[in-house]
Amino acid sequence: MPGNVFASALFRAYENKDLSALLMAVCDNSMFDLLRNSFLIPVRSNDKGVQNPILLTDEEGRFLEKKIPLILEKRYRKFQHIYELMARPSEYRMYMAEGFREKHGYDGTGQIETVKTGEYTGILLVFELPDYVEKTVQDTSVYTIVWEYLMRLQQRLPRAMMYYGVMNENGQERHTSKLGIFLPFTHFEHEMDKKIEEAVEIGSECRNAIIDKTKM
Repeated sequence: MPGNVFASALFRAYENKDLSALLMAVCDNSMFDLLRNSFLIPVRSNDKGVQNPILLTDEEGRFLEKKIPLILEKRYRKFQHIYELMARPSEYRMYMAEGFREKHGYDGTGQIETVKTGEYTGILLVFELPDYVEKTVQDTSVYTIVWEYLMRLQQRLPRAMMYYGVMNENGQERHTSKLGIFLPFTHFEHEMDKKIEEAVEIGSECRNAIIDKTKM
């Protein structure tokens, strides 16, 4: 970034008391980038129209594309084996997926740009929430529960990713009727079936805690 662009972004952030803008100028990460990439808050499943993670299989475990890329063949066989082993109650579904992390900073003209910092293939567990949950639970109530179980997830399965929430095109946060836990093969390929069992336990408990909150 040119010096004049950096200085302009820095002073603009200071004048507006905008911590995220300051961090983007200093370290090419917003405050929320730093929190998400440290696994301290969940990742949005859809951020202004950008889906994350991207599903590679359907609900029956079949690969969505006609031809499986050579680089994914071994991991797809691993996924199929686990898919066939695991019992799947109605409250969650299992997919092979590609997830990513990202950061935000300023380009050479001072405009905000989004950069992917890592892309991972792994297994995604999606826990379905009743539709009424999306309409009846207040923001703070849901995020308090999700954050608590994200911390439990990190204690037991460090670097697993939790997905919750959507930001629409207008920058407004809203709930979703789904909660996701993503286990990248890079970190969890060894004994993946056992790690999935742990993730299912945490995800199911989180789902039930959110539902129970709506009954209070």
